[in-house]
Amino acid sequence: MSKTFNIAAIATMTLALAAPVHAQLLGGGLGGGLGIDGALGGATGALGVAGSVGQAVEAPVVRAPVITRPAVSLPVVSRVNTVVAVPAIVPAIPDVAVRRVAIVNAGIMPVTYADAPAYIDRQYVVLQNDLRGTGVEVIKRNNQIVLEMPADVTFAFDKHDIQPRFYGVLNAVSRTLGKYPATYVDVNGHTDAIGSYTYNQRLSEQRADAVADYLADRSVNGARMHVQGFGKTEPIASNATISGRAANRRVEIILTPYAA
Repeated sequence: MSKTFNIAAIATMTLALAAPVHAQLLGGGLGGGLGIDGALGGATGALGVAGSVGQAVEAPVVRAPVITRPAVSLPVVSRVNTVVAVPAIVPAIPDVAVRRVAIVNAGIMPVTYADAPAYIDRQYVVLQNDLRGTGVEVIKRNNQIVLEMPADVTFAFDKHDIQPRFYGVLNAVSRTLGKYPATYVDVNGHTDAIGSYTYNQRLSEQRADAVADYLADRSVNGARMHVQGFGKTEPIASNATISGRAANRRVEIILTPYAA
């Protein structure tokens, strides 16, 4: 049995079905470029924000002199003064050339690549001797030295002012840095996971700033230093325990030879 199709009726039905979609496209001004108003997320289209294309996006706020460094995951190491073999880490900066220009302009001469390992080894020995018994851990990772300063020793609770009893430690560090000027100095603040992200981020920045300012006041050239707070984003222990949280509250000074 054959079927006869009414072409006029089909055309009428097609137009009727297409009309609402057409009206949405026109009514939304294309919803910011390619979006259909009400069909793909409301008033904004797939490429539009608040109905406009090319609207300025707010840039992240960078606190001077903080320069965001590439994320680097470091393994948890022994909490005793230890030499740990892990991959070398590039100084914590977005552009090595920027930092190199700054240190060159400061008149600081580099060591050779061949001499860099011995240069950092000598600093390691001096710092181990000077900081023994202070609560600061001196850790060597290939051609870097990490000084881990527990926040509970360095600062009062919830504060960023350096405790007077810790001045001697930073004085010893600044003396060593004065003897070995061809060394990049990264000062990084960290917190535990208690409290909000914003609060911990700010506290870590303030504590890192306080340590860097103290070193600068004792003639450590600012061109050598990079300062950053990481908040609670880089724990080295579990935040589920009291001892773990105490380990995570820290300021790290990372020393890397400036070689050429």
